[in-house]
Amino acid sequence: MCFDDNVATYSYGPIGGSPELFLSETIAQVDFQPWSGLGTAISESVTFYNGDYGYDVGGGFDRPFSEEEMLLGPRRFGWVEVTQSGARIASLRCIPETVSYGFGGGLYDAKLAAGLIWDSYSATWISDRIPLTAAPILIESRQSEAVADCLPASEFRLNGVRMGDPLNKLGKLGSPEATEETTNGGQPIDRMTLVGAHIDLVQDIVVAMSTTSPDWHLPSGLRVGLTRGEVIRILGRVPNGYTATSQTFVAHVCSEHQDADDEWSLLIAFGQDKRVSSISFVSPSH
Repeated sequence: MCFDDNVATYSYGPIGGSPELFLSETIAQVDFQPWSGLGTAISESVTFYNGDYGYDVGGGFDRPFSEEEMLLGPRRFGWVEVTQSGARIASLRCIPETVSYGFGGGLYDAKLAAGLIWDSYSATWISDRIPLTAAPILIESRQSEAVADCLPASEFRLNGVRMGDPLNKLGKLGSPEATEETTNGGQPIDRMTLVGAHIDLVQDIVVAMSTTSPDWHLPSGLRVGLTRGEVIRILGRVPNGYTATSQTFVAHVCSEHQDADDEWSLLIAFGQDKRVSSISFVSPSH
C-alpha cells in the first residue's frame, strides 16, 4: 500500500514481479482506519474495494509495558484480508520480522490535508465542507406509544421531484412506462427509468423514488457516496433504533395523521465501504 498527496494504491503480487491485482483510490475516498487509542496494540488499516470485494491491509505493534518488554524491542505485525460482501474469505499474516511500521502522520495527515475529519463514533471520515447543524433535522415523534423519528415533508424530494407530485409536474424528465408490478391494492405501477434513479407512479402520482447515483440528492444534501458519519452530521444524530455503525437508517415523514396516505418512509442503505449505496422513498401503498 503506497500513497502520495492525491492517490493511495494497493498492489498485490510477487516481489519484483508484475502485480496480480492493482487498485487505486483518491486520498479523500480511500477507507483508512486510524488507531482507536484503545488496547495494548497500536495498529492502522487501509481497505480498497473492487466490486463486492474488499482488500484490507494493516500493520501495527504491541506496546511494551515493562522494562523487559522494552528491552525486547517492538513486536510488530501485519496482515492482508480479503472480504466478499463484507464476509472474510481469505487472510494472510505477515512474517513479523518483515514488518516496518511507524505510527502517526502519513496517511492520517494526508486525510486532514484533504479537508477530512476522523469521526470515531461512526468510524468514518467527515468532510469539513459539511457543517454541524444548529438543530437536528430529525424530529422525535411517538407512534403507537413507541419513540420514532421523522423528517419534514420538504426532505422527501430528489433533485426537486417530490413524493406525491403529479406527472404533469415532472417537467421534461420523460414518460413513465408500464411495469408488471402492482401496489398492495393491485393498482398497476408505471416507472420512469432515469440515469441513476427510478421514479414510480400510480395513477400519475409519484409513490416511490430511488437512486444509486450521487447526482441525485435531498434538499439537505443527503446523497449516495456520503460516509455514514457525514449522514449522521446532516441528520443531526443517529435515528432512534439504530447505531452509528448500522447498515441502514429509516425515517418516516412527519405527519399529524398516523395512517395518512402520504405516510412516506426514507431508507438510506450503506455499502461495505461505509458510504451511502442507495436512497429510497416509499409509500405504504407501494
